[in-house]
Amino acid sequence: MKDRHSWSGWWREFFGLSTDPDRYATEILSDRYLEKTQHVARLNQQAERMQYPQFRKKLLEIAADETKHTEWLAEKIKILGGRLPDISPVRESTKNSWQYLLEDLTAAQSSAPELLDQAQKLRGRFPDIAEVLERIHRDGVKHREAIRDMLMKSDPQSLSSWLA
Repeated sequence: MKDRHSWSGWWREFFGLSTDPDRYATEILSDRYLEKTQHVARLNQQAERMQYPQFRKKLLEIAADETKHTEWLAEKIKILGGRLPDISPVRESTKNSWQYLLEDLTAAQSSAPELLDQAQKLRGRFPDIAEVLERIHRDGVKHREAIRDMLMKSDPQSLSSWLA
């Protein structure tokens, strides 16, 4: 997630001084919406190139779940009076199936802790938004496990050396 806060905003938040909570929540939701929308596009691209049909099917299932997440996020953004961010096209790359899967797993693992932190920060004022972020996190745990499983089945030696 990109840091859209100014330094003064960061310090205000750090010291617990008042910031616009609706704006803060909208920024989090917009960043997550952007991240998830791009992830759906990447998953669909990767599914097209997947060597194994069962992996293709699983990636498309994950993409469908992620699409639901973008719909939830969009709804919350609109409720707060925000506008959906512009989505940049996802660059296509020429990697093998294993590299695509590893890229997905790495991206998902890096954003998971921040997602829970954001849910916790929003819980007091926006419990419904916190619940949406926590549902997205729970689904992400399942998605990461499925991708890890695909990685192990496609090349168990490479993954075990990468995880070591």
